Amino acid sequence: MLKVNCHIAIWPYGPNGTDCGDIGVIVETQETCFLALVDVVGKGADAALIASGAKKYLQQNFGEDLVLLMKGLHQLLSGTRGAVAALCRIDLASGILRYVGIGNITVRIWSARNYHLIPREGIIGYQIPTPQEQTVNLAAGDILIMHSDGVKEHMDFFQCQKLLAGKAKNMATNMIIHFGKKNDDASCIIARCFYG
Repeated sequence: MLKVNCHIAIWPYGPNGTDCGDIGVIVETQETCFLALVDVVGKGADAALIASGAKKYLQQNFGEDLVLLMKGLHQLLSGTRGAVAALCRIDLASGILRYVGIGNITVRIWSARNYHLIPREGIIGYQIPTPQEQTVNLAAGDILIMHSDGVKEHMDFFQCQKLLAGKAKNMATNMIIHFGKKNDDASCIIARCFYG
């Protein structure tokens, strides 16, 4: 059975360092690991309030089908400034990763294949296409990386090799330290897969 070591790192932009429009959710059960990253449009206290509502919704409904979960998030955020999001669920028995994404949250698998999952364009709460689920098989040694656009999308391969070692907490923090932008909220989720 596959196991995962997960961590969320979030760095708010701004002088007070508390109001953040990026949120992450990780819920682990015996059968699955649910991971979600949401980036609300804009920054500040209003974005943080919207992000808080999105986080509560995802924590309460994480077991739902991912397409339905994304549609529910869209309804929840209707009338707000909107957001982008990536939702993932890893089935630990099979190693299958299920993914639904809307907008510019980067999701990639760092391994021998370095695979990118492709989101659909749109703004959740404003206008989105019909969400679609993608699946990928994970194996021990694979590292799932999810990050908002507050983290540079294009990274140096050799730098990443050094940063993506050890525990997920160190990896997620290092990704933001080395690749986080100075003018935006930044968030990163790392899930390191292994057999235990």
